This record gives sequence, structure tokens and C-alpha cells, in this order.
Amino acid sequence: MSGSLSSLIRRWKMWKRIFSKKGYMNQQSRRHFLKASAISVAAVASAEVAAQPGAPLTPKTITEVNAVEARDLIASTADWNDGLAHPIPYQPQLGKGKEKALVLGGGGVVLISWYLGYFHALKKHGIDVSDADMIVGTSAGSMIGAMLAKGNLWRMAGEMDFFAYFPKIFAELVPEVQFNASQLRAKALAYNAKDAAPQTIQAVGHAAMASHNPSGQDKYKKTVAKVIGLTDWPSKSFYATANDCYTGERLIISESSNVPIVDACSASSSLPGGSGPTFVQNRLCMDGGICQSSTHSDVVAGVKRAFVLSLADGGPNELKENLRTSGFPDSLLQELKNLKEQGTEVLHVVAGLPPGMTRIDSVMDANLITPFMKYGFERGTADAPKVKTFWG
Repeated sequence: MSGSLSSLIRRWKMWKRIFSKKGYMNQQSRRHFLKASAISVAAVASAEVAAQPGAPLTPKTITEVNAVEARDLIASTADWNDGLAHPIPYQPQLGKGKEKALVLGGGGVVLISWYLGYFHALKKHGIDVSDADMIVGTSAGSMIGAMLAKGNLWRMAGEMDFFAYFPKIFAELVPEVQFNASQLRAKALAYNAKDAAPQTIQAVGHAAMASHNPSGQDKYKKTVAKVIGLTDWPSKSFYATANDCYTGERLIISESSNVPIVDACSASSSLPGGSGPTFVQNRLCMDGGICQSSTHSDVVAGVKRAFVLSLADGGPNELKENLRTSGFPDSLLQELKNLKEQGTEVLHVVAGLPPGMTRIDSVMDANLITPFMKYGFERGTADAPKVKTFWG
């Protein structure tokens, strides 16, 4: 990036702030000024435009300017010492020296339901995955992961009528069916995302912040608290993922972050246009899956064995089957490949769709809770032998 471009962008932002305020110009004049100043920055950013004054802005030019602004937003937290933001892939390797890791991807109430059935079946066959040295949960996986880490999943499953109690409580996580315009905008931006550039994640995050979600942060946190049944951080082994709405940075929340577990799980599952967003310290956060990674498997790099579970397979049919809530290219398969190349033994289980289903309307469809619980139980029963061999 040339010095002249960086200097011009800084001046543009300064004047943009000044002349956007009331009292300096009328509304029409401010619009003309901001449009002209933005075009001048873009012109310098692109040699093509600079060489041909008056030429239309190209996608390349717009991307260059957006990328500069995206880096500035990320830089705004450079001096923060909260320790939450971590690049992808995670460094240094958190799994180094550890034996077993459990990685739980996201997928709304359908995957929460499937997880419950699956792990309940494994437990009945003598397999307790809660003894993992690391548990990394994203969105739906953050709630189930927290419950596993604390042992609450077994307690609740033992005390409650399995197929009567859980569908009712999981249904409370489902947002209102009638979405307003601001919610639809946020959902559409996430669904139509074509790349995982910082500015793309930021755009979804900004729409999430501007979304008028009837459930709100406080109401959603109360619902999450009821689902997970926790007030204290469950274990040093547990990590929840989220994304900073403003900067687009990937966040990893652990016990050392000094964040309430309800805040962590709520942030990790705050789906743009549906619930939340949720504050984690000074960062307003959205769902951990609203980026290129649906599982954040890179966080366990270095571990000897990784048991990774996801709703979809990381392939091109995820959106067609409606098993992912965003259009970001999924890095799941590359993450698993990287783990294996680094010496980690990997067992990857894909929940997928129950037999007979080719597509679902939404991962937040309350009518699918019971079918996915039963499907998860059937899959857990079938997978028990291979999981027992792998997990030990």
C-alpha cells in the first residue's frame, strides 16, 4: 500500500467525521462531499483509475479501499489486553502435549438436539467424551461443550424424561418466526457472503449490531442460562468461539478470560438477525460460525487425538441442504487436513440429515428438535464401537 494512499485515506476519514456532523453542511452537501472524497481515495488506490481519470470504479478498487478500512477497524483493538482475539490458524498450538480434544461445531437447535442424542447413546455404551483435555465449542457446540465439561449433560439426561424435557427447553432458543427488515438484512448478508475477507465478516457483524432482535441480549442470555444450567466456568479444558461484530476478529474465550460462561455461550451462538448480539467484556459479539470456520478445529492443533463433530461435511452442498447459516467458504476440510499433517489422529463425524431428508428449512426449526434427537441417538448407537476404539 503506497504512502500516498494511506495518507489520503487518513485525511478522508478525518474529514468524513467532521463533515458528517450537523452544522457543517446540509444533508445533500454532506452526501456529495462524502461521495466525492471516497471516490478520490479509490482513485488513488487503483492504478487503473488513476491512469484514466473519470473511469468507473472497478471491483478491484472498491475491494482495496474496503480492505484498508477493515485493517483500520482491526487495528483499533491492537492495544487492548483482553487476550480474546486470535488469528486463524491459532498460534501457539494449544493442543501441544495434550492427549484428547473434542471439537463441536455449530448448527442451531437441530445440532444441539443431535448432540444430545448422540452423546447420550455413547454414554449408554460406556463412552464419556467429557474427559477430553480440550473441548472447543462453536455456537450450538459451545452450549453442549459447556454442559459436557461440567457433567451437566449426564445429570440432566439422567434426571429428565429425555424425549419430553429437552425439546421444550431447546425450543426456547428459537427466535420469533416473523423477522423484521433489519433482521432479514443481517441474515441475508451472512447467507450471501462469498468470501471470508475481514471486510465481509465486518459487514455481517455491523448488520448484526444494527439488527432489532426482539429477544435482545438479556432475554437471550436468560434462555441460554436455562439451557446449560451453569453459572461458573465449567472447566479449564473448555473453550468457546465467537466473532467480534465490529472488527470481525475471531475470539477464543476460556476460563482465563474472566468471562461468565453464560456470556460466552450466548456470544458464541448469537446468530445475526436472530439473537443477541452479546457483549463479551468490551466486545459486542456474534456467532462463532460466522466466518470461514464452522468448527475452529485449528484451536486444538498439536493434540494427539481430535474427535471433531460437525453438522455438515464442509463440502459444496452445505447451503443447498441449509445446514449452514452463512455462505462463507468452509475451511473445515482444510483444518482437518492440517491437523493430520501435523501428526494429530482425527476422527470426524458428520451429523448430516436424517434418512429421507434432503434439505431442512432452517437449523432453528423447532419441529426438527425431536427428529434430530432421535437421529443423534441412533447414530451414537451405531458409532459407539469406532468411537470407543478411537477415544479409549
